Amino acid sequence: MKLEAFSLLLFSAAFLVGGCAVISYLLFSIEGNLAQQQWLRYAARLERHSSFLLLPYRGSQIALAQLIASAAFAGLFAVSSSPAVALGFLIAAAAPPFVLWKRHVARVAQLERQLDTWLLMLANALKATSSVGEAIASTVPLVPKPFSIEIDLLVKEIRLGAPLDRAIGALARRIDSTVISGAFATIVVARQTGGDLSRTLEHASAALRESARLEGVLRTKTAEGRGQVLVLASVPFLLCVMIAWLDRSWFDPMLNQHIGQAILTACALAWTFATVWAHHITKADL
Repeated sequence: MKLEAFSLLLFSAAFLVGGCAVISYLLFSIEGNLAQQQWLRYAARLERHSSFLLLPYRGSQIALAQLIASAAFAGLFAVSSSPAVALGFLIAAAAPPFVLWKRHVARVAQLERQLDTWLLMLANALKATSSVGEAIASTVPLVPKPFSIEIDLLVKEIRLGAPLDRAIGALARRIDSTVISGAFATIVVARQTGGDLSRTLEHASAALRESARLEGVLRTKTAEGRGQVLVLASVPFLLCVMIAWLDRSWFDPMLNQHIGQAILTACALAWTFATVWAHHITKADL
């Protein structure tokens, strides 16, 4: 009987997954419908992350694998109602875009930290050669990863015949960072106006190092404030737990009477407003 029940479970899950696949095919086969537009938009977003992270999988492949896994978990949950299967469905539906986004943000932050080092290397290279393209190519083996990977892509694009300014602009759009885009714009403008690019890059590198130092000081100063907000926000809950542990009937008037419920609602709103406001105050930025 157990074997028959397990076979019935697998057959039901396969039937549900097959039905979801047929419905998805019918929806996506119609040109220009809303489901297809949302699917293409989602796959393009995943493609942007995967191409930036240099993954071997395309965004459409990740989205298709995510759809198949979600449909499989949904079918298993429909016939088993298992919390573990429901958790698997949530992970399959939400984990891939979140993980790709976190890795994208982390890579951009690492590139920003290595920017001042690369600018200083480029400034020193420009003292030995007047060609910006050759100076950029000479910094590829010197700068650490992942910045060397991005500069290597820039050099390859230049060698394929793309103009230097256009290649730099394409790299800035690929990374999509305000700091890096500003540094690249400085290179383009200084090159077009005929200024001393080497000295300009040295000043830009020093300014970036000073900005990073100020951000570190700011994070240190605001960390204490965020800790105080966390402690103050948790104090009411700790007091309620202690009072309820000492006397369980203490909160009965507040929970069972309309006036007490109104007071409790007002206190919850005031606590939420104060916590959000305090978090906003301590979230300072340069």
